[in-house]
Amino acid sequence: MTKINLVYQQKISKEVIKSVCEKLNLVYEVKILTEELKEKPPSQAFNKIRMQYNSNRLLKFFSIRFKVEGDDRVMILIDEDAYVPGLNFVFGEAMSYWGGIVYLARLKHPTYELYIDRIAKEIVHELGHSYGLSHCKNPRCVMKFSNSIYDTDYKTMFYCKSCRGILEAKGLGYILKSY
Repeated sequence: MTKINLVYQQKISKEVIKSVCEKLNLVYEVKILTEELKEKPPSQAFNKIRMQYNSNRLLKFFSIRFKVEGDDRVMILIDEDAYVPGLNFVFGEAMSYWGGIVYLARLKHPTYELYIDRIAKEIVHELGHSYGLSHCKNPRCVMKFSNSIYDTDYKTMFYCKSCRGILEAKGLGYILKSY
């Protein structure tokens, strides 16, 4: 059975991880495993001037340490802020055929449910990229690019009919729940 391995920093509560997994189970028909991240992000990936991590460097670092096979994926959850060159910040970043990283620092909200929704949406978005999806023009599709947190809040956590069709055409329809 295809798996998503959700690897999270120890400072992220198990309650948050459990709630996020419940949301992911609404989208995916795969086994979701969880484990604590054993190592800290490398200091050379931290930009002291920006006070953010370089997401490209973290993605490279973690993709070497966590291997996947077939349609399995790894998703790293880090309670930090990050950027990629050319952007002020990113909520996450993905690597084709591997998985991705989601950064929780800018997803926080005092309403627990909204915080969990944001995390789940960004995970589904980055997993979509890892399965070969591009950004979508549908503002309600989870694959819509989020220019701000308000964009994330507006979109749903589900793939639109078009994005779902692309996944099905790639032979990946089996990873999705019916909705």
